[in-house]
Amino acid sequence: MDLAEQLSELIGEIYDAALDASLWGEVVGKAGRFVGGPAAAIYAKSPTAGNGNVYYESGTIDPYYRQLYFDKYVKLDPTTTGQYFADVEQPISVADIMPYGEFLETRFYKEWCRPQGLVDSVNAVLDKSVTTAALFVVFRYQREGIVDDETRQRMRLIVPHIRRSVLIGGLIDLRVRPESSGRIA
Repeated sequence: MDLAEQLSELIGEIYDAALDASLWGEVVGKAGRFVGGPAAAIYAKSPTAGNGNVYYESGTIDPYYRQLYFDKYVKLDPTTTGQYFADVEQPISVADIMPYGEFLETRFYKEWCRPQGLVDSVNAVLDKSVTTAALFVVFRYQREGIVDDETRQRMRLIVPHIRRSVLIGGLIDLRVRPESSGRIA
């Protein structure tokens, strides 16, 4: 199947998920693989509250590390502020936020990314409020390498559709609730 056929099929499945939320897990995985990574998620995080929520995910992020991210590392993630201030639908990676070499020296990379073999991710803001941003992320491991131009281009092709589908389906509620503990739903 060529790129145009893959893209057309994926876009159809993205909009199907707007009508049937049970399809999101599979769609997120297909979208992540299309972009160029084995793990992907639709999630929200708050740079001010230091918490977040995963709505749908697919791939190889260990549940222990997922929880550890929201319990501890969301506050140490040097990319959070840059992601929050990014334009909606614009693909961003570590190198768009800070020099990659500096990222490799952070506690976040050394304690959370490196033990998992993660080297980068490409994120795109789907929606945001005053305190929270909802994003689509595709994780990149050592075998995929850092985010490149092809990864960015593929992300640009699907993110507008993911965003519209998420908004149509009412998937994400960006209101911060006092009972929110940063735990994953």
